[in-house]
Amino acid sequence: MNGSVALIGATALSLEAARSLREAGFRLALVASRYPELDAFAEEHGIPRHDPDRLDDLPEGIDWLLSAGNLDLVPAPALARFAAGAINFHDGPLPERAGRNAPVWALLEGARRHAVTWHMMTPGVDAGDILIRRDFDIDPEETAQSLNARCFALALETLPELIDQMRHGLRRRPQPAIEGRVHRAADRPGADALIDGRGPVDAALRLVRALDHGAHPNPLCCPKLSHEGRLLLIGTAQLLASGAQPEPPGTIRAAMDDALELVFEDGVLRLSGLSRPDGAPVALPKAGTRLAPIPDAAALTMRMQHVARAEYGWRRRLEAVRPVPLPGLAVALPMRPDMPDERRSLEPRGSARLRAAAWALLAARLCDGAADLALVRPAAGDPHVADWIPLRVIPEPGESLSRFADRFDAEMRAACAEVGFAADLPMRLGLATPALALGPARPPGARLSFDPEAGILRAAGGTLLPGALDLLAARLMTMIDADHDTACTALPAMSPGERALLLEDWNDTAGPVPEGTIHAAIARRAATAPETVALVFGEEHLTHAELEARSNRMARVLREMGAGPGMRVGLHMGRSTEMVVAALAVMKSGAAYLPLDPAYPRERLALYLEDSSAAIVVSAPDIASDLPIGEAALLRLDDPRLDKAEATPLDEAATGSDLAYLIYTSGSTGRPKGVMIEHRHVLNFFEGMDERVPHRPGDALLAVTSISFDISVLELFWSLSRGLKVVVQGDEERLLTSSETTPVSAGAGPSLSLFYWGHEAGDTDDYSLLLDGARFADAHGFEAVWTPERHFHGFGAAYPNPAVTGAAVAAVTSRVAIRAGSCVAPLHHPARIAEDWAVIDRLSGGRAGVALAAGWQPQDFVLRPEAAPPANRKALHDAVDAVRRLWRGEAVAFPDAAGEMQEVLTRPRPVSSELPLWITVAGNPTSWREAGLAGANVLTHLLGQSVADLSSRIAEWRAALIEAGHDPASRRVTVMLHTYLAESRAAAREVARGPMIDYLRSANGLIARHAAEFPAFRRGGGGAVDPGALTPEEETAVLDHAFERYFEGQGLFGTVEDGLARIEVLQAAGVDEIACLIDFGIAPAQVMEGLPRLAALAQRERPAVDDAGPPASDRSIAAQIRRHAITHLQCTPSMARMLAADAVSRAALGGLRHMLVGGEALPAALVEELRGAGVIHLENMYGPTETTIWSTSATIEAGLPATVIGRPVRNTRTYVLDAQMSPCPVGAEGELWIGGAGVARGYWERAELTAERFRPDPFRPGERIYRTGDLARWRSDGLLDFIGRADGQVKLRGHRIELGEVEAALDAISGFGPCVAVLREDTPGDTRLVAYLETTEPVDEAELRRELATRLPAIMVPARIVALERFPLTPNRKTDRAALPPPPAHRATVSPTPADPAPSPATIKVAGLRRGAAATEIAEIWRELLGIEAVSPNDSFFDLGGHSLLAVRAHREIRDRLGLPDLRITDIFGLPRLADLAARIEAELTAPEAAEPVAPLPSANARDEIMARRRQLRARRQGLG
Repeated sequence: MNGSVALIGATALSLEAARSLREAGFRLALVASRYPELDAFAEEHGIPRHDPDRLDDLPEGIDWLLSAGNLDLVPAPALARFAAGAINFHDGPLPERAGRNAPVWALLEGARRHAVTWHMMTPGVDAGDILIRRDFDIDPEETAQSLNARCFALALETLPELIDQMRHGLRRRPQPAIEGRVHRAADRPGADALIDGRGPVDAALRLVRALDHGAHPNPLCCPKLSHEGRLLLIGTAQLLASGAQPEPPGTIRAAMDDALELVFEDGVLRLSGLSRPDGAPVALPKAGTRLAPIPDAAALTMRMQHVARAEYGWRRRLEAVRPVPLPGLAVALPMRPDMPDERRSLEPRGSARLRAAAWALLAARLCDGAADLALVRPAAGDPHVADWIPLRVIPEPGESLSRFADRFDAEMRAACAEVGFAADLPMRLGLATPALALGPARPPGARLSFDPEAGILRAAGGTLLPGALDLLAARLMTMIDADHDTACTALPAMSPGERALLLEDWNDTAGPVPEGTIHAAIARRAATAPETVALVFGEEHLTHAELEARSNRMARVLREMGAGPGMRVGLHMGRSTEMVVAALAVMKSGAAYLPLDPAYPRERLALYLEDSSAAIVVSAPDIASDLPIGEAALLRLDDPRLDKAEATPLDEAATGSDLAYLIYTSGSTGRPKGVMIEHRHVLNFFEGMDERVPHRPGDALLAVTSISFDISVLELFWSLSRGLKVVVQGDEERLLTSSETTPVSAGAGPSLSLFYWGHEAGDTDDYSLLLDGARFADAHGFEAVWTPERHFHGFGAAYPNPAVTGAAVAAVTSRVAIRAGSCVAPLHHPARIAEDWAVIDRLSGGRAGVALAAGWQPQDFVLRPEAAPPANRKALHDAVDAVRRLWRGEAVAFPDAAGEMQEVLTRPRPVSSELPLWITVAGNPTSWREAGLAGANVLTHLLGQSVADLSSRIAEWRAALIEAGHDPASRRVTVMLHTYLAESRAAAREVARGPMIDYLRSANGLIARHAAEFPAFRRGGGGAVDPGALTPEEETAVLDHAFERYFEGQGLFGTVEDGLARIEVLQAAGVDEIACLIDFGIAPAQVMEGLPRLAALAQRERPAVDDAGPPASDRSIAAQIRRHAITHLQCTPSMARMLAADAVSRAALGGLRHMLVGGEALPAALVEELRGAGVIHLENMYGPTETTIWSTSATIEAGLPATVIGRPVRNTRTYVLDAQMSPCPVGAEGELWIGGAGVARGYWERAELTAERFRPDPFRPGERIYRTGDLARWRSDGLLDFIGRADGQVKLRGHRIELGEVEAALDAISGFGPCVAVLREDTPGDTRLVAYLETTEPVDEAELRRELATRLPAIMVPARIVALERFPLTPNRKTDRAALPPPPAHRATVSPTPADPAPSPATIKVAGLRRGAAATEIAEIWRELLGIEAVSPNDSFFDLGGHSLLAVRAHREIRDRLGLPDLRITDIFGLPRLADLAARIEAELTAPEAAEPVAPLPSANARDEIMARRRQLRARRQGLG
């Protein structure tokens, strides 16, 4: 051990020092840190932490003090406590440049060399002996960011040498006796770094670079301009010209976007990354404006140095400001500065002092008891000092409103008297304005502000949900009107109006409660259309009449056996038409049905039968003997009485108040509880669903849910009673997403087109590449030929008018579509666009199409300056409407020279009745939404968005189409991709590299985007990189990096196989057409030489929709959706995730009209996936079994979070209550209680539990409400947000599980100490049940899971059982479930049983199975999916932690990787042992080709062997082998 060290610091250097000291053998006695990563390191290694604000209290008895990355002064007495010494790192040369921010001052003063120093600490500032010093040259273009990075690198480089001195002796040398500078923390550049164009250009350039900290905090100030009393902060500067200029100094030569060109005495600077200190939109001075000179630079310098002395305290206060999300009141979107504020004027009651106090209290309540307000200071007229200060509000316990008002008024006055802080400080720190403000104006960045003098409440436009501002205004008035002597904590939480909303208005769901029974409703529907198909299972189809007849027969037999009202009849059979017949028959007999899922353990079913006292069980013949029915009578489905019974309707035996079914759910005590649901509950639910789920004649629903899950009632009985065809998915196929290897719907995948980009040095002499390429595309299956419109730029120079080139393409083609990509609409009159393209439409026989764009090259707008940005966006919008109308033959009015409106009709008339119209967009979500609302196709690219971004944008565009009443299936997304295919990837890379790099070099924006990925490059405001400031070496590095990114992921490059893979990715994202950019600089001859490979993609076999439907053997969900034209699907989010993850079923989802998801929380990512899959109507359903299936629902539309569960359905009331059973205000979290006509009778023979969970409705005497145990909140728009569980109940893949029941079962069999069960999601999308045992003894996890499987349903058996010596505990000594560790990786099991698989007639035994290719491949797949280390031949997939959803994924992976399209999912479930499944697969791989053995491969690699077999099998199947 080398001694003990106290480490103080607040940067990454501090953390690296801690690691290095530990590795060198030093003991870290304590750390005093303001760096979270260092705090985490200390906690991880058990290192004591010391308050960095109490460095005077540093303890004695520690050898060393090391200050690394520390800015706090250590008092002299504390330094003396360290016997071995105190050492500091300084980021400058000593003694030349001591104190703070040495690199910045070095740059400001034009230093040519710099240094870093490790030195001894003394009471003097950086005055101690030097231990290590490293000098280096300063680069001429250095910035604060890059120089600080170099200092950091040298600190790390010299750290080992310092530690060596600490171990073996310090090599101290006194500082040279030369005069140096000491830079104080409050020192600032002159005139607050204000630039006015006067003085030399080099000084201004040096100032901007010295203050350019990139994305890191800026400790001094920002360089800035001043215009008309407003400051503009400068990000970067670039020298454009040197020498005297014709304009006077201070002149703005040009202004664009966030940059301007400023003239100096001896040059011109381009100042970029301009922003406002308050974050408000930037309004640049116009070109030709001359900035005013700084009026009194010396006074401004003195003023800002005075302000800077208080900056440390303000910085700490600003960093402590807590974000305020305003749940239930605010939208989760950035503020839109272009929208006007919302305002509410309050009635003039109470004093301004009281109104301010009431607002502060309301703010504190919105922020969990303590709020940070932006207190707007009285107007001081100094733009360099912020006009607001942070003020924390914390009401004291028991404090009355009047006393709080007095105290708060005094605090406000004292705060306003303080000096304040620099206006640019929040921007320099990367901090936002507090969300809540108090004062006469709303500071930009604040969401809400209240002016107590005027009584005006303001909200930033578009930031609050509908109704939120009115609610807040009413709450504020309620506080103002309250008794002023009332304790602040006792003031009303809401207004009377808000209480009425919560209890009455938002629960106004009253409607007639239907009378009768479920089966009677179905019979009435059957009578209206008896011969229509009601029910389908496999090849069996039952009409309504047949369904009624069969259920009537069984009902008569059941009545003969004693069934009737008050009785329970068990249903024990697989999924089939008979399952539905039996359920209907039980209800027709008057009894209630009791689901008995054959997949449940025998012990569990026996418990259901015993607890329910079921008198009769209906069972399938092949499984009837498996059920311990006890004294219950048995009716087998092959009973001859069923065929002999009459089929005529029975007299009604049940009433609406009789039980319809008894469904058992998990119980917290370890015993399941039976929920009693009556007919009237269900019929009321049916009425509610009619209002939420649209349906019409001919609709069909695919039933995939177990009858033991109450949502099956909607699938089966609501659908039948409303005339939908019900297709019952079988037991084996219920989780089978697909069984084909290509999508079965949503068309045939993206088509390919040619897109001409027009490289400046390309084929512009005779346009032979355009014409030859067009002819080739016409003959080889391409969809279209696109030509662009570019004017005064190298790229596109050959194509100033796509109408001209389009006409040329029309003359040499006969099939392909001819499109403009894009026509810059703001540069043209709409009539000219319509007429030009009508000519092309006539020339081509109706093949014209146009993409309209807003424009991108500033020089282009010399053609039409009045439409230059920002006017171009409106010009585009107007042109879309006008061109469409003119194309249809409508007269459109335009102004003439006198300003009078003249109606115009265009000629000639086109062939097509509607113009195929695209709008060109990039990654801006607003542009995508606007295109959708306009009903337009989209032309886009991947130059600023990833494929994941593209998929999200497509989903938002489709949602906008639906919102505007357009059919997404009739609209298309076209993606432009730079394209070149060759014989090999290397050849394609060699050909494309040079032209692509030239293209990238020509586009500053693309360079900046990729340069941003290099941390050391110089940056401007907001962390942006100025391409013009890159050195040639940096530019080369960026271009190389950018090319590789485009080649690998943002273009269509490589081989034909690479192209196919790229097409699959884009198809999954929702792309309909790929427009291949082919002429970006590659020689025309090479382009033409590569087109046949592209044609191979265009002509690839793309499965079209087959009218015959999928094969009869395919019963997957995807096939059933297609086969039966399914319009409605209900499932859990877990099932929906499976469907969206499978390319085949994902494509099938686009054929649905309505998708209902519920039973567990709906992830936002899944919503995006489903939208991307083309799901038009997505309804998020919520409801416990105890309130009859679904109690609320929400249509998930664009902008609506997935957490929203909507509004209560018909005759349902939802309350969000606190612990005192009082309603929680809007936005506040509470427990969800549900009342109304769906509340169950209670739990079967569990009176005490029923009384606990079903309580009297405190707001409706005589009625009851059910306690869900879920946490929720109301939103101000009247919708409910789901938050999570309040107790130990969880939902796993839609099944409700009481963790207590799992724990009780494990406790009963384990014989160990305490046990805990939790739901974990250690891998995104893979939620598992994990149990923990507190024991030091070894645990046989597999055996425990097998034993639990005999007692619990499979869904309740933990995927993993983990032994811990001690459970982590919370401070109050309860088990800390959140701190339980993730399960360790599974290791291979050791079993004495033979490893060979059990023999089977279908199995061909493979020698050396442990080395077999199939076993190796399957084991790898299992390891990936289950997150385990190793798998042995005897391991079971389910014993290793697999479950049904993972089994589906395993099936898909094995099927695809091993080339086994005929592999069934039942093989995974039926052969869970690795050895057995491998043998089954080896048989599949070898048996059909027994006469043609697979030749030995030269490589022994298992994957190579598998792939070789796969290729041979495919060749044989295609007749090629």
